[in-house]
Amino acid sequence: MQSDKLRVRRRAASMLTMALALRLMMALGVEEWTTRTLEAWLAPPVPAVAMAATAPEQTQEPERTPEQQQEESVLPPSEGDKLVFTEEDAAAITIGGACTYDVDPWELLQRESVLNFDQDGPTVLIVHTHTSEAYTMEAGWEYDENETARTQDTEYSVVRVGRVLAEELEARGISVLHDTSFNDYPSYNGAYNSTLKKIQQWVEEYPSIQMVIDIHRDAAANEDGTPVHHAVTLDGRETAQLMLVVGTDQGGLSHPGWRDNLSWALKLQAVLNRQWPGLCRNLDLRTERFNQHMTPGSLLIEVGSSGNTLKEALAAAELLADGLADLIEGT
Repeated sequence: MQSDKLRVRRRAASMLTMALALRLMMALGVEEWTTRTLEAWLAPPVPAVAMAATAPEQTQEPERTPEQQQEESVLPPSEGDKLVFTEEDAAAITIGGACTYDVDPWELLQRESVLNFDQDGPTVLIVHTHTSEAYTMEAGWEYDENETARTQDTEYSVVRVGRVLAEELEARGISVLHDTSFNDYPSYNGAYNSTLKKIQQWVEEYPSIQMVIDIHRDAAANEDGTPVHHAVTLDGRETAQLMLVVGTDQGGLSHPGWRDNLSWALKLQAVLNRQWPGLCRNLDLRTERFNQHMTPGSLLIEVGSSGNTLKEALAAAELLADGLADLIEGT
């Protein structure tokens, strides 16, 4: 009890002494900041909880997660909402194929797009010239073959790949038509003529269509006769690689706008390269026309090969849809 009284008296004496000192300093013209310091010293202690409650909010930006940093690193450069392509984009794309035309990827990436997706009505048409093309079977994904890696069951053919592509584009607000009719069965010959008739009908009915995507799967064999497996691991998933195929007029068929098609294909491949390196194989420039004269954004896309599984092809279709939607939105 005595020790408590002694502490109280000492505290009172100390406060009295400091009060007298404060008056003396103020009389001598001591600076305002000194006065405030002494007043703060004389004030009773503030509990830590109260200090935390009155602390100013932090203005420093929160740390970004590795996933956010990765996402920021692959966002395409842009001017406002419009995508901008660079010489590095051009250098990253290799153009192969039988066509001997001399093309400049950098110049074509800079070419102003003639496509206009701000239309009332569908703007993308998906078709399948080789409708029965299928993939390597795996457990739980078996199907009835009418011949090797071909089926009339559209749940296991490239038609399902086209369906996923259409659904993903629709989810991004892009209006899509998906023609699932067979063009290569019962006769494989004349498939492109059959597809052309369908495209002409759709474009006549819907002049809003800006691009036709013909979804295929490639076919090649290794030296031992096994089918080639074109795949890459992305986001932990085995994913079929894509090959964009562009036709020209070098084979003799009229196709005056093939450079517009090639420009669009280069831009799509540039976007895909930035987002998912390794997803795309070399762009294939061909002498054949492949019905691509019908719209300035037409593309033939090989989604994997006969050595890939359907599951890998569907994973590729999802990424393709994202990249294409980004390109459309940024054009």
